Amino acid sequence: MLEIIESHNLKIVLTLTIGFSLAAVLGYLTQRLNLSPILGYLFAGYVIGPYSPGFVADSELAEQLAEIGVILMMFGVGLHFKVEDLFNVKNIAIPGAIGQTLIATLLGMGLVHALGGPIEMGLMLGLAVGVASTVVLVRVLTDNNLIDTPEGHVAVGWSIVEDILTVAVLILVPTIALWFSGTEVTIPSLALSIGWVILRFLLIAGLMFTVGSRLVTFALFKVARTRSHELFTLAILALTFAIATGSALLFGTSIALGAFIAGMVIGRTEVRYQALVNSQPMKDAFVVIFFLSVGMIFNPQAIIDHFTLFIGVLGIVLIGKPLAAFLIVLGLKHPMKTALTVAIAIAQIAEFSFVLAEEALKYKLMPDEGYDIIVACALISISLNPTFFKAVDVLKGRFQSTHATTGHELRGNTLPIAIVVGYGPIGQQVVETVTNWNMKPIVIDRNVDTIVKLRNSHRAAVFGDASQPGILDLAHIEKASLLIITNPELSVTKGIVGIARHVHPGLPIIARVRYTHDIEQFQGTDIEIICCESESIKAFEKALVVYAERCLV
Repeated sequence: MLEIIESHNLKIVLTLTIGFSLAAVLGYLTQRLNLSPILGYLFAGYVIGPYSPGFVADSELAEQLAEIGVILMMFGVGLHFKVEDLFNVKNIAIPGAIGQTLIATLLGMGLVHALGGPIEMGLMLGLAVGVASTVVLVRVLTDNNLIDTPEGHVAVGWSIVEDILTVAVLILVPTIALWFSGTEVTIPSLALSIGWVILRFLLIAGLMFTVGSRLVTFALFKVARTRSHELFTLAILALTFAIATGSALLFGTSIALGAFIAGMVIGRTEVRYQALVNSQPMKDAFVVIFFLSVGMIFNPQAIIDHFTLFIGVLGIVLIGKPLAAFLIVLGLKHPMKTALTVAIAIAQIAEFSFVLAEEALKYKLMPDEGYDIIVACALISISLNPTFFKAVDVLKGRFQSTHATTGHELRGNTLPIAIVVGYGPIGQQVVETVTNWNMKPIVIDRNVDTIVKLRNSHRAAVFGDASQPGILDLAHIEKASLLIITNPELSVTKGIVGIARHVHPGLPIIARVRYTHDIEQFQGTDIEIICCESESIKAFEKALVVYAERCLV
């Protein structure tokens, strides 16, 4: 068997086959247990790693594939990052996250020093466990109906600041390694080294957000106008990897930082929503490989050999860090429910902790056992985090009350949303009609120039294909009062309807088809189907008014 694999050079195929299969099965089981699937992926990696019996995957190959996962993960963080979101909660998220990270770092340094370990290990260990997993945080907030509440916004902003701090630390890791390498380093030379690192970052950021941004926008708009999903996805990946690799080769920064900047640059363009949707499947696949690679190098023997360190680090993650956040939020004069939400939400570690720990391993700032302890604490904290929310009955009642009030305010004080797919002649008339009904139209269209014009006229608009999963979510389909599909293509309409019904089962839908016999495809449903050619604007508008009067008023 091994001879066949070697002769056909199937190592990568076998690694991916067994790794993905195990990750799918174990991820499914952890999901059914209402735990994060990340646990399943990590355990799958351990199963195919050298520290468990049976098949052992090629760890070097897995690490190389995991680098792609890191690039796409950092690209996704940059794509999601919005200065506006952070600005809204800056008075609590920025000082809170910085203070909490500082306390976690000091606790890590104190713990390692007390156990006789090197100070650099304590520094990197504290920094690594100081950052919570944004993936896990968003998941638990969503599961507990907190993501759209004020306290949920604070928790997400807090996590964004932690991510930014981690990126900053990643930039400085070589300088930190130089300081602790034993080489004679003076304060002026250290300051010069740090200054050079910061200058390189500012240089690449300035270049990318000026000339680079124009070039990226030009290239993506050209590709977007072709309306080819394949070309658009390829362009996104090419630009991301080119910026990430170019940053590393030309400026000496990390590939992860380059990917983060690439995400921020593309996130400022009008095609960002479609970019997010198109890159998501690739990102999901390679992020799984990243967690597999982490699980593969996990040695559980480290817990036994360094049990005191393990208990201490776990205490920082589950007690020290949340307690610090809780007290900081209260000290900043915010409500108890906000303090509890933030404290519980960050009582875990995962992806960025691993990225930072791996970087520390490369520069010999942390021994292997430190990395193993971090992985073990991640497994436990991710497992317990959803339970923390459910275990506090009083907190749960406060959450439910807060969420109900927020929903009422949304219904009472904001305009109902009508999502309009397609902005041709009929779509334009529909937007005008629903605006006159005192509704807020959100347009989805595949013409990037149309989207730019709409946004320039202060209209809510999303560039993308509504038949692809994710685009309707970005248009807030879950909050919509009406969905109107003006595209007459039957296959497209069916795809959009299927996605919309999955997210918002009771949403009123009006759809347009090209031919009369297409109406039969929707018989037995509650969807209003209108058959008219593109020039029959008045016919569509008339039917729209009749349906709206029957279903919405």
